[in-house]
Amino acid sequence: MKDSLVFSDLDGSLLRHDDYHFEEANYILKLLHDNHTPLILITSKTFAEVQLLQKKLSIKCPFIVENGAGIFIPSDSDIASEIQTEEAFVKISTAQSYLELRLFFKQLQQKYSIRGFGDMLVEEVMELTSLSQESALNAMKRDFTEPFVIQGDVDMKAFIKEVKQEGLDVVKGGRFYHLISQNQDKAIAMKHLTHLYEEYYLRKLKVIALGDSENDFTMLQAADVGILIPKYDGSYAEIADEKIIKAPFAGPKGWNRALKDIFHV
Repeated sequence: MKDSLVFSDLDGSLLRHDDYHFEEANYILKLLHDNHTPLILITSKTFAEVQLLQKKLSIKCPFIVENGAGIFIPSDSDIASEIQTEEAFVKISTAQSYLELRLFFKQLQQKYSIRGFGDMLVEEVMELTSLSQESALNAMKRDFTEPFVIQGDVDMKAFIKEVKQEGLDVVKGGRFYHLISQNQDKAIAMKHLTHLYEEYYLRKLKVIALGDSENDFTMLQAADVGILIPKYDGSYAEIADEKIIKAPFAGPKGWNRALKDIFHV
């Protein structure tokens, strides 16, 4: 366990889909903490959202936001020890800015029936996500990506072609589509952060990844152990890879059980 890194998606994985609770995962959360095994959150959520969640989870590890677009490493962590900075976090990202994405998104809206977070009032985000007002406001503090919904018939093939021509991409999460820079997916960010850990500790580490949605597939396939969590209705996202382990339950209950099996505890 001490030679492992655990990368975890949040919504529908470590957090329950309906109320975002994680108490059913407390056993493994404590085990990881006691064994100093890094739990690296890798999510479509924003920097502001993850900061608050890490306090609730009592962890202080690097984390990856907005579907791999940004890596944030606490400046007092081991792997940042060679850097002298007054900032609380070291940020790693080559993604386009949120402003650049929003300007292009407005162009897309002239052709396609789509609506992004930047078009919504906080009340609408609250309704779509079941978040509190404070949490919804944090979800709207975007740095790199734009979550959006499709409101009519959209030719997705033409839509994605146009997006890729702009150097961007589209990934599908549990609740939203996300407009994101190309080569900024979860697997790439996971590999980058794993490399930093292995360079620091001078040894190979076992990478375990957990997620429930299509935007987790590359991460699960790239990990040494990939665990697919079922959706809240019990169904599994379709991934054509027999190596992927399927957790028996949805949300934190399945998350906890799958890791208990992996660690033989």
